[in-house]
Amino acid sequence: MLNDYKIYVPDTTNYQCFVVRDSNTIRAYEEIPTNNSTIDYRDYYFKSNYLYQDGVQTFSQYTTIPVCLDNNLITDNFYYRNDFADILIIFLVLIGVPLLIVTKLIKIFFLGRKLY
Repeated sequence: MLNDYKIYVPDTTNYQCFVVRDSNTIRAYEEIPTNNSTIDYRDYYFKSNYLYQDGVQTFSQYTTIPVCLDNNLITDNFYYRNDFADILIIFLVLIGVPLLIVTKLIKIFFLGRKLY
């Protein structure tokens, strides 16, 4: 269970190589980077609700080729999002508050109870 840590990326199907760029960004390359190639990529900003930005990067013979993460570390499973707890709290508030109001109204109108 300790080695069950995964990195969530919203779309893993179109990309072959994933690189952690910095503490806020994961870059997904459509192809594995090689010398003398131009590759499309997508930067996912996982601290900003997984906003993304597309781009193109050219690798020359003098460019340092990035090391791809192991594909076993990458997942598109929603439960591995870093903001999953926040999403659950918002969901519970959006469902819980109206449910509470509706139950109070049902008690008032149909059971004749007081509002307090």
